Amino acid sequence: MKSEYDFIAIIYDPVLYIFLKPIRIAVMNMLLEYKEKSILDLCCGTGNQLKLLEKNGFKDLHCLDISNKMLEIARKKNLTIKIYNEDATKTNFKNELFDIVIISFALHEKNRITQKKIIEEVYRLIKKEGFVLVVDYNFDKKTDKLIKIGINIIERLGGKEHYNNFKNYIRNRGLLSLIKKDKFTLIKANKRLFNGVVISMYQKTIS
Repeated sequence: MKSEYDFIAIIYDPVLYIFLKPIRIAVMNMLLEYKEKSILDLCCGTGNQLKLLEKNGFKDLHCLDISNKMLEIARKKNLTIKIYNEDATKTNFKNELFDIVIISFALHEKNRITQKKIIEEVYRLIKKEGFVLVVDYNFDKKTDKLIKIGINIIERLGGKEHYNNFKNYIRNRGLLSLIKKDKFTLIKANKRLFNGVVISMYQKTIS
């Protein structure tokens, strides 16, 4: 899987930048009241989400990915973002270190076991009453058919394993099947791209 990420790093921004830009702006708008909070972008890819936040006054930014090729791009024109080359399922961070964790278009490409491990790690990393903001695909009755076709084409570019994981993610009802109600409480959700993508913000629940 890591080798696939290294290949995707070459085409990621040229192919997807225009498609992702309005979604990244929507994420920023949802986080505007948290500019002074510590934020970790887990599975950050080329780091463009945090670069946008940095340009708009966010201060305490951290960026993690397993692909060094992705992070080489993330390091370009970076001023203050702290960058880590680590596995998102088992990071070296201390417990309850971050106010907010972002997972953007990363869960759908992983297998079921890895998805669950990432969510468990997120819960460990978030401070008490902190937040996780997840951006990923959402296919339902209201999702535009052409958007579904376009997303399927894009996901095929990631390779066979990537595409199979994507199909399983959609078949399993996406994020809804991964988030446990006793661990996270939904705060707000913003559907984008003709209901093909959802930005979900959950607060950590302390039992």
